[in-house]
Amino acid sequence: LEVIGGWIFQSMALLADGWHMSSHMLALGLAYFAYRAARHYAHDQRFSFGTWKIEILAGYSSAILLMVVAGFMAFHSIQRLFSPVQIHYNEAIPIAILGLLVNLICAWLLHDGHHHHHAVEVHSHHHDLNQKAAFMHVVADAVTSIFAIIALIFGKYLGWDFLDAALGIVGSILVAKWALSLMQETGKTLLDAEMDHHVVDEIREVLAELPQTTLTDLHVWK
Repeated sequence: LEVIGGWIFQSMALLADGWHMSSHMLALGLAYFAYRAARHYAHDQRFSFGTWKIEILAGYSSAILLMVVAGFMAFHSIQRLFSPVQIHYNEAIPIAILGLLVNLICAWLLHDGHHHHHAVEVHSHHHDLNQKAAFMHVVADAVTSIFAIIALIFGKYLGWDFLDAALGIVGSILVAKWALSLMQETGKTLLDAEMDHHVVDEIREVLAELPQTTLTDLHVWK
């Protein structure tokens, strides 16, 4: 709704906020379909090393798509700085407020669920970390929603139209940074790059303590 509203009502701040939220939704959606595909082909003999890399490929693909979106937003935001257009503030502000409310509700649900899981102590530490990461993403979305609302209100009442374009640039940087991080992480896994993790040092220490053993070469990947 924010992406459509930002496009129709000429607000880059609203568009950037919508794409920032959509970037997380897109990644989550692709991950879901990747899980389904991985389970569907789990017993397919053509996949010699299993199907789990379908999930990694989905993440890498979404990162590339989001990088294109970030470039698109940055280009149009910079263009708006030099060639301002009429922004329909009265229509854009309510949509931005709605986006903030959605983020706050999601943050409350995730935070409440996090405490509940700790209380019953039935979920794994890995699940808690995933839930915490999701909560932080929602909080980041809420912050960008607040900035979008501020930019729109200042533009409407103070005539600071440049804030809308400026926030569009900030939003594009956030999306690009998130996409680049995802691209680097998934790319290393797809290329079977060696792990840069403390567990590698632990493996070296264990092997070094074995009697009559000399470690000459070690490769660890995931």
